[in-house]
Amino acid sequence: MSEIDALLFANEAFYRAFADRDAEAMDAIWGQREPILCAHPGWDVLTGREAVMRSWAAIVANPNSPEISCHAAVAYANGETGVVVCYESLEGQFLLATNLFVREGSIWKIVHHHSGPTQGRPPAEERQAERGSMN
Repeated sequence: MSEIDALLFANEAFYRAFADRDAEAMDAIWGQREPILCAHPGWDVLTGREAVMRSWAAIVANPNSPEISCHAAVAYANGETGVVVCYESLEGQFLLATNLFVREGSIWKIVHHHSGPTQGRPPAEERQAERGSMN
């Protein structure tokens, strides 16, 4: 599996944990070694693993949390760092998300998630396999 494929896989695991409302899987995808940050739409920035994981535990435990799916993910890798930019479909609207990953051993772990409003929409033909380089 290429680094880009591994990044896209890790990004999909993040959205799968959200969709499945699986707090344990959500915890597993987030980094353990690096500082982590999260900016949910409309929230202040959360810093530190404890605050970020507490937010995700509350979100996935809430039966009224909206369903979300990832579209048109584009991944970029540079050494030990990777970024995935994608659209999030949420209740008929789209958000734009940036997910920053770092490698912990051979596994990509998310260390920053930021999602917010956009006027854009994913292309009609999704670019799930689009690849890029940060160089």
